[in-house]
Amino acid sequence: MNLDNFNSLIELFFFQAEKQNPKSVFLQWLNPNNKKIFTWEETKTNIYKLSKIIKKNITEGDRCLLVSENRPEWFVADLAIMLSGGITVPAYTTYTEDDYKYLIEDCEPTVVIVSNNEMLKKLNTTINEKSFIKKVITFDEVEKAHHNLNINNKEKYLDFGSITKNDLEDEDKIQNLNLKRSSVACIIYTSGTGGNPKGVILSHGGILNNLVGACEIMKPLIDSRPIFLTWLPLSHSYEHCVQFAQIAVGAKVFYAEKIEKLLDNISEA
Repeated sequence: MNLDNFNSLIELFFFQAEKQNPKSVFLQWLNPNNKKIFTWEETKTNIYKLSKIIKKNITEGDRCLLVSENRPEWFVADLAIMLSGGITVPAYTTYTEDDYKYLIEDCEPTVVIVSNNEMLKKLNTTINEKSFIKKVITFDEVEKAHHNLNINNKEKYLDFGSITKNDLEDEDKIQNLNLKRSSVACIIYTSGTGGNPKGVILSHGGILNNLVGACEIMKPLIDSRPIFLTWLPLSHSYEHCVQFAQIAVGAKVFYAEKIEKLLDNISEA
């Protein structure tokens, strides 16, 4: 595979997805309480479905904030944002409410995607204050009463399950052909330990160039069915790049439950 032939990261994914057995497991979360498993075909279909919703709520180049622990839906959301013409802004789950407020005011996301009720609770006050946020998508179903969430507009909120249960129409299977190597793929913010988090703009071409070196280094370690265990936060630029290296080599990807379970997860993977 010549990575110089691809204009975007989403193009790389669709190319690799066509080569793989659609029924083969691609993404798997090693969380005993939420054993999420996506095949290559399910991953592709869910990207199309989520992208359809995102595209309705953004214009090309809009930022989409993504706050989640590592899990299969993180991958789907990242690629769906790219497919819709948006820019992924991943954020650490360890941020404080003030950190999220700063981040939202700085990047002005049109769409906010969060994993669960705990994360939503930390962001929801700021979300309700900002009129530029048009849609909030949660991976888990929102339990409003449990966390006493102040949800002013229920139509503004959607969960991943309600999106992906709908049938996929042929007209939804559109690949974003407007992306170029110079197009912005994501804005990665620093951890914020040395002051306010600072956003670094990364292009599709920049990440693809990183993959050339990464795949060359990994070549002696890669067999016909490579397996990766992801445990560094995907909101970190290093692990975010590794995510696309996993695509490039057609790997099966396991997401660690948490760092304390890493040794157990290694044996499971």
